[in-house]
Amino acid sequence: MSKLEPTGARQTVGARHLDAVVSHHLDGFRSGVARFNELLARELGVPLLGIHAVADAAPAHPLLSFKASELDQRSRSAIEAWLPAAELPAGPSWELFLHEYTGTVLERRLVEGADRVVCGNLEIEAAVRPLTTRFETLWTPGLVLDDRPILPTELTVFSFGMAHKIRIDMFGRLKELLDASGRTYAVHVSAANHETASLRDAELVFDEMHRIFPDTLYFLGNLSDVAISNYLASATYFAAFFANGVRANNTSVASALERGTVVITNLDEFSPPELVHMENVIDINRCESLPGDPEVLEQLRARARETARERTWPRLVDRLTR
Repeated sequence: MSKLEPTGARQTVGARHLDAVVSHHLDGFRSGVARFNELLARELGVPLLGIHAVADAAPAHPLLSFKASELDQRSRSAIEAWLPAAELPAGPSWELFLHEYTGTVLERRLVEGADRVVCGNLEIEAAVRPLTTRFETLWTPGLVLDDRPILPTELTVFSFGMAHKIRIDMFGRLKELLDASGRTYAVHVSAANHETASLRDAELVFDEMHRIFPDTLYFLGNLSDVAISNYLASATYFAAFFANGVRANNTSVASALERGTVVITNLDEFSPPELVHMENVIDINRCESLPGDPEVLEQLRARARETARERTWPRLVDRLTR
């Protein structure tokens, strides 16, 4: 028997079809299981529901797909409240996709009552085999769907953090300037854990940016410090725009200046006075064309590093301990 064929004596559900995928959370940036559920719901053409929405949405035959060990008390209570109605002869039925099996009372109840239990691997199958005959062992496909090659371009723009509200107008202006340069370009965006309020925020950032740069945007996820440092060192420009203007405590801009990256940002009356358009940064509001001359870019990089040397950790500690 092929490993991809059913491995249990499963009883089919006739012509009944899955009408929802139910997950413990809906944020595909949080875990592989959540991302799997997003993609699975899309492929099935059914809604993805959170556990707390099951009662209101009243799906007749959902696929429950989550790790019981990750449920908080509220989610666990919601499932336990839904099960009595689902277990009635006239109640909704369910199927279950197990990503793990730890032997809890709730898991056993879900397994024993399911019309079908889909085991994500053979270890799970061995655990549930004594509990039901309605099982089969399948698999999870890879979750990496954006397989575009990152091709070399003449210009690269890097941005990370993005905790601030996205300035669509300014990124739109940046796109106009990049297009007007007549050179190939790519925009690389990372969401830093310490600067993004939540991973859902990271996804919203990507969606907003993708609308501006539909073909030239590469979302890099959450990068480590060493990865960010290397991207800053190799990028032509670093872009970060703020609600009113860059401030002295904007750490992403500070990181870019320290590494001599040409910063494109927005300045106002409360921006650090040492940041000056076309001396050590580029003010998007005053920029008519992006500098591309190697000598001009190198001068901007050198002045950026000089500026950053006045704003180091030792100098800050010195000021704090005087």
